[in-house]
Amino acid sequence: MDLSLQLPQVMRFLSAGGLGVLLYYLILYILTDVAGMWYMISAVIASVVNYGSNFVLQKFWTFRNKKTNDIHRQAFKYAIMVTSLFLANLLFLYMLVEYARLWYLVAQVIATILLTIISYLVSRRIFIN
Repeated sequence: MDLSLQLPQVMRFLSAGGLGVLLYYLILYILTDVAGMWYMISAVIASVVNYGSNFVLQKFWTFRNKKTNDIHRQAFKYAIMVTSLFLANLLFLYMLVEYARLWYLVAQVIATILLTIISYLVSRRIFIN
């Protein structure tokens, strides 16, 4: 498929996810630096908030999938993807902070970029009929 045909969809994907990512970073920062919570616990809470709204936005707006007859199957696949990405995020975050000695916010940016690409590719398979 021509990349120029996918560009509007990619832009919707990034826009829909952008709000969740901004909220993720805000919660991560507030819980870690303001509330003094361990960055790994902050990341767990921020991830739950982020992924909570993304299913509906990605299904109905990004991929314009209005069908509801298979929503349970899609939700199940999405939950598997989100769980996998969540675990991968925690692993990358921990490794980059503890072993590469990066500041947790820099480490999170690196993990976010990589996992966003993976998320788009997998989400397309879930929502495109």
